[in-house]
Amino acid sequence: MFRKAYSIFENSTDQKLVAMKTISTLILAVIFIGFAGCTTPLVEDTSIESPKEITAFQQYMLDDINFARTNPVGYADSRLKEDYGNSTDNGSYLYFKNTNPVGLITFNNSLNLSASNYATLLAEKNLAEHNADGTPLKRAIRAGYTGTSTGENIAIASENSFNAILNPQTAAIFFVRVMIIDEGVEDIGHRLIILSPKYKAIGIGFTQNSTTPLLNYVVQDFGNL
Repeated sequence: MFRKAYSIFENSTDQKLVAMKTISTLILAVIFIGFAGCTTPLVEDTSIESPKEITAFQQYMLDDINFARTNPVGYADSRLKEDYGNSTDNGSYLYFKNTNPVGLITFNNSLNLSASNYATLLAEKNLAEHNADGTPLKRAIRAGYTGTSTGENIAIASENSFNAILNPQTAAIFFVRVMIIDEGVEDIGHRLIILSPKYKAIGIGFTQNSTTPLLNYVVQDFGNL
């Protein structure tokens, strides 16, 4: 399904950055953080103005993440079986078949606001990185988040199947699925964040920039509170 894959891995002492991964025209980036005048035509997630108003795409993505978390066996059979049959699932099918369920996560308004603002910044600047405006945790705290740790997934893609404006449900399913498969990501960091029982809340941001090769920008910010 996807072609021309390559990966870049980076590590530092205060953060773990895994896989800025391009699959054809798809980029993924994931980070775990612990606490010790633009003319670009953008289509922004409406939660930036009022984070309590959830878009259809945000709701579909939350639903699919909770499907994966609370019913991993069902998720495997529904979302990953075809990839398993084609040997393109990166071990995710059997991983999910042998994974115990974890609890539901819910929306956090501050995380939604932080993720939405950051998706817009990435789209404006055509970036795929976690620290363009401070760490994910610092950004979340500025937005009002009161937790002590975050995990962030970033995905950017140009295919219509990832277009949350035209196809919010399909885009949500595809974004979650490609993060869970985590092709070429040695430590399956996106998958681990999505399935981590330490995270109780999430914020989801989406922005579209039609002037960049990578059209659709998504940020997932998970939090422990």
